[in-house]
Amino acid sequence: MAGTSGQVSLAASQVEVSPDPCNALTNKPGGLFVPAVEIEAGPGLTVTAPASGGCPATWQIAVDASWAQTASLDFNHALNGADQAWERISEIPPLTIPRAGIWEVDYNVRGFVALPAGTAASEYVSAGIYKNGALIVGTEGLAAGAYGAGITIQGTGGISFLHSFEAGDTMELWAHRIGQTGTAAVMSNPDGRTRLMAHWLAPAGDTP
Repeated sequence: MAGTSGQVSLAASQVEVSPDPCNALTNKPGGLFVPAVEIEAGPGLTVTAPASGGCPATWQIAVDASWAQTASLDFNHALNGADQAWERISEIPPLTIPRAGIWEVDYNVRGFVALPAGTAASEYVSAGIYKNGALIVGTEGLAAGAYGAGITIQGTGGISFLHSFEAGDTMELWAHRIGQTGTAAVMSNPDGRTRLMAHWLAPAGDTP
């Protein structure tokens, strides 16, 4: 006769319970007791229950990863502002974080600088990531730079970092020029891409 709370109403004297430490059954005065099992999945995990009546009862636990990435865009964004005056690279759309937790963020920036002929001077392009409208300190990277006269330099550089985000936070790519003598820009085309990427690693509160 079936009892409640996982009990089977059999007299304790009627059965023998193996003393094996892996045996989940407990022989109690009211009968055999089968403990209930509950499985809770943390963020980033998906649990699939076994089929009804399945033997063995196989539970499946899988990683539910999450990532986001901007498209492969073609553009030329001239940096015409003052020295070290940050401006948003508007051609790269904001990246919205879909899940709270620790994320690995990667960005690539193709920088361009050109210096006029004549007197030697310097010009640089620096980039960084803004979260919800504010710079994430430590994400700055030098994308291109040159010193001299009549020099043109292009290059693609990138930064990787870990950061804690809340669901719905936005990331944007910003950049600025250092120097006012030459020309500075952030570019993207098949010769070198500018792109922003993020990959979920762990739930919020996770520590190294």
